[in-house]
Amino acid sequence: MVRAVQQIFIIFVLILLLAALPKIVSVDPMEGGLEWNFGSLHEIYGDFIMEISHGSLGSYQLGRQTRPIAEDIGDNFLTSLQIVLTGVISAVFISLLFGVFISRFRPTKIFGMMFNILAAIPDFIIIVMSMILAVKVYKVTGIRVISLRPDGGALNTWFPTMLVAIAPTLYLFKLVSVKYYQTSGEDYIKTAVAKGMGLSYINFQHVYKNIEPFIKAELVKVISLAIGNLFIIEYIMNVSGITKFVFQSHEVQPIAIGLFAMLLISLIVYVSIRLLFYLFKRGFIYE
Repeated sequence: MVRAVQQIFIIFVLILLLAALPKIVSVDPMEGGLEWNFGSLHEIYGDFIMEISHGSLGSYQLGRQTRPIAEDIGDNFLTSLQIVLTGVISAVFISLLFGVFISRFRPTKIFGMMFNILAAIPDFIIIVMSMILAVKVYKVTGIRVISLRPDGGALNTWFPTMLVAIAPTLYLFKLVSVKYYQTSGEDYIKTAVAKGMGLSYINFQHVYKNIEPFIKAELVKVISLAIGNLFIIEYIMNVSGITKFVFQSHEVQPIAIGLFAMLLISLIVYVSIRLLFYLFKRGFIYE
């Protein structure tokens, strides 16, 4: 319990410190170096805590308007949560499907080769290339697959969701594929094959049970990959997500609220994935 409180306190301090960087860092015009004004930190922390204690999330600047964060954060939070949650669930599903359950089929090997090629390309390049390809598709076919308008509806969410899922899928698929081939060479798998058990049964009851702990252990990194790409995608695709409070303001309050909201999204996605693993294991895996 004490350790959990310490971790929460450290996270709180670090997030506010990160949000306060535009205020405490400045450029010395004479020497051209950086100046650090740590003396204002106590005021920044005090103002943030005071604002929250009054039941307000503060306000942020939207163009020439000053809007309360509490009125806008709900829809933005749900948009980002939907994108990240759907993207990570898709990454886990695709990785397990092609890495374990249908890995023996020839098309899966072609799929794996394509993923290995994409894994060598930086995420930002993949995102930009995907947007260029979407524009080319629109020019050739007249079919609009993306929208750069904040009110684009489904067109403004499904394509960002796909892009968010790419990096976690590439990482998880490679991990699952390696662990699958390692597990397939174990003695208990050879014994199960020698006893005449079906391949699907072995994949479900033996291989998956030994791969699942590795996926759970890497789940935090998978979510961090999705969150990292979300910052890029929401910015360049003009998605009205939670990163709007980080990018469109230079004030501490909206940046801090945006970062705390991203942390909450990560926690919700992590708990949701663990719950799905639990339900899947209870429904399909024999203990």
